[in-house]
Amino acid sequence: MWGFRRTPARRGGAAGTALVSAALGTDPVLRAGCASVAEGGLDAGLTLLAETRGDPEARAYRAEALGRAAADDPGGIAGLAQSETVTADGSKQADVLLWLGYALLAGAVRRSGGGAAADRKGVEAALDEARGPLEAAALLDTDDAAPWAGLQTVAMGLGADRADRDRLWAETTARAPHLFAAHMTRVRTLSPTRGGTAEEMFATAGAAADTAPEGSPLPAVLALAHAEHLRAEERRLTGEGKSGFIVRMALGRLHGEPVEELFELARAWAGTAVPHVRDVQAHHLFGWAFHRAGLTDPARWHLAAADGYVCELPWSFFGDARAQAARAMADLGLDPVRPPTGSGP
Repeated sequence: MWGFRRTPARRGGAAGTALVSAALGTDPVLRAGCASVAEGGLDAGLTLLAETRGDPEARAYRAEALGRAAADDPGGIAGLAQSETVTADGSKQADVLLWLGYALLAGAVRRSGGGAAADRKGVEAALDEARGPLEAAALLDTDDAAPWAGLQTVAMGLGADRADRDRLWAETTARAPHLFAAHMTRVRTLSPTRGGTAEEMFATAGAAADTAPEGSPLPAVLALAHAEHLRAEERRLTGEGKSGFIVRMALGRLHGEPVEELFELARAWAGTAVPHVRDVQAHHLFGWAFHRAGLTDPARWHLAAADGYVCELPWSFFGDARAQAARAMADLGLDPVRPPTGSGP
């Protein structure tokens, strides 16, 4: 029996599944701010970022969401960065440059779906463009981990050498040792799909889980490592010419000691959890892992706790994220509906 202390609200009764992307956040205030930004209201974004100074988790989370909201038209933020009222205030300038960097980064990520050489060159150019304002933001606010976390993603996308990736990781964790986004990127950076090794990737994720503050969702990064490993194996087998059926049979389910470890980590987190901006992401990571392991009760508990929101990771490793998550929820008898406070892509 699944022995978590908390019982998440169950949503049901709707025909079909209407999952809402968590890309613009799961907090109603942040989502409203992102909607305002998408309509040209940049003041809302500035206010939301100003509120996060000194809170690395909230700052990185809001910078990501607001960056996605402005990804289609970052020119307005670039204009703000040049305005006299911003350049005269170092803190405000740091906020704007951080936001601009994340908006350019979000635009690069959107372009990365293309496989043509021209698309790859465009993505690399966009990533390189994002690097400038992020580095400038880091210089203006030397205590802020959020620009360094963004630079980690830039380096991963550009295929930077190991020394550069290690340097950015060290700069980020020196400022925020348990920053969820930074640990997510570090695990992905060490994946075999990016020239790393499974051993180091799992060791890094395991260390993050072991040293996480009590009540933090950070142990969920170990589930991300399992997803990265399965994706790497899937690519390897496919590259060897194995059929889709053979690949599915070879990979099978998660099982044994790794699943027991994830189970204990997830249960410990749920028993001591404090509200965190990355809770929904952690629920999807654990929910994916337990569904893959065939552990129905914990998988259902975590995916129900996501409250109708869907995260790209880890579902997008294996197909369309929304479709993959919806299929898993259907397997578990869940039928989430659109959260009443949300709107999004």
